[in-house]
Amino acid sequence: MTPESRPREPAKNGPPREPARNGPGTSRWASPAAGAVSGVLFALAFPPIEWVVLLPLALVPWIVALRSEESRARALLSGVFFGMAFWCASIPWIVYVVTHYGGQSAGLGAASLVILAGILSEWPALVAWGVVAGTAPGSARRAALFPLLWMASEHARSFVYGGFPWNLTGHALYRHPLWTQSASIAGVFGLAGLTAAISACLAQAIGARRLRPLLGAALLVFAAGAWGASRLASTPGGQELPVTLLQPNRTEEMRSTPEGARETYRSVIAQAQRAADDLPVLIVIPESALPAFWDRSLAMRQDLATIAGQGPMILFNDVQEDADGRAFNVARLLTRRGIAGLSYRKVHLVPFGEYVPLPRVFFFVRQISREIGEFAAAQEPVLLRADPFVIGVGICYEIIYPSLARLEVAGGANLLATISNDSWYGRAGAQEQHFAGAVLRSVENERYLVRAAITGISGIVDERGRIRAEAGPDRKATLSGSVRLQSGLTAWTRWGFWIPRLADVLAAGVLLFGLARLARPPSRRDTESRERTADRTLT
Repeated sequence: MTPESRPREPAKNGPPREPARNGPGTSRWASPAAGAVSGVLFALAFPPIEWVVLLPLALVPWIVALRSEESRARALLSGVFFGMAFWCASIPWIVYVVTHYGGQSAGLGAASLVILAGILSEWPALVAWGVVAGTAPGSARRAALFPLLWMASEHARSFVYGGFPWNLTGHALYRHPLWTQSASIAGVFGLAGLTAAISACLAQAIGARRLRPLLGAALLVFAAGAWGASRLASTPGGQELPVTLLQPNRTEEMRSTPEGARETYRSVIAQAQRAADDLPVLIVIPESALPAFWDRSLAMRQDLATIAGQGPMILFNDVQEDADGRAFNVARLLTRRGIAGLSYRKVHLVPFGEYVPLPRVFFFVRQISREIGEFAAAQEPVLLRADPFVIGVGICYEIIYPSLARLEVAGGANLLATISNDSWYGRAGAQEQHFAGAVLRSVENERYLVRAAITGISGIVDERGRIRAEAGPDRKATLSGSVRLQSGLTAWTRWGFWIPRLADVLAAGVLLFGLARLARPPSRRDTESRERTADRTLT
């Protein structure tokens, strides 16, 4: 007779048996160790490695460990271990930025990465704590809670402290449009919830030793694939308009001297003039490509006006100064009649680039912000309008904010455009990660997206998230293609953005419930659940 089948009898002598706890040695650290392993595996699913098959599998060891974890403290620690492993493995380029452009030592560069990873680790830590605090060990409810908390944590990370929506779960799928189409309903956050739900089903099947959860995972995969296939088979129509994107491949070092700035200006203007010969409707010049200001440089105004006089509109980056001394990173749209309407002013500034987050913590890296440029942030986006275009712009880093593109499309944008300077990231994967985040904006809002980056990656992405043209990093390129202007609205743009907000509310309820359980003694159901878990462990 096994311990599971043996009938329970009350103890005749001595106190009642206490439920078994995690034993000494490695078992006590099972969930923190699993968190670290899952964090490293999860990072491998993202650019530049892109072992995408790991995306739903990487979380499984962690969830399996959390399923039987009894200690809230160890669960919290497991989330910290996951976060530290994931962020240190996926954004090592922070060290390059701090040391190369911040002028700091390698030790302070590594310290910046560790500090930032520690701050970002609060989100998986809350996920793990909520899973364990919300219900008893061994309960299937733990597997059900994980996707909810994971989705809410990614949504919260996109706006808390100003937001850092970098390497969201769905970004890893950017080259696989079949699996990203669910973002048209619940955004990139829905992809996070879907991926975590598949992982939770697999973990439940392993932990409970049952096949039924595998059926649930298979149904989720089938539903996501079927939805993706149906959307990819029904591409919206519309007139195709030729566009050209410039990728001058001019690094920060090339532009840092007066002679280098002049050479960069001559090179970019010449590249734009050659692009105009092909008569595109729109030419996009990346961020920081023209080392001159429109309001100050007569030569710049004349050169760009000459090119626009040939027919193409020109979307370019500039710096706009207010009378109060504030400077804004802006995008302007030039037509043959002059600047079209208002300029777009950047809303979300780059951490460690245009501002330093938590300056009291990162006091030693303030130099970066002074070297790259200090800007003020606009309160809301402005659309660039010139028939037939209504362009929603994201300058550099801010294109990874789902809320920005959604607001622009809801306001009437029929094309999304992003101009970027990724040259100061180095070559540790940031260029690929940045491009991956931009691709999802097309799927969410059913809009073409054009991206011009000074050193890459530049690309044209259609309204289903398929990359139609691409120029790789660290090479000079002139990228030509076509776009279609769309006016329809996806579920995400109209109402789907409420789904992650609802997840936030439910997740907050789970965390509050977990706190309330701390204040009361364990229930009989909790005790019996722990005993069953202990018996299965002994078996």
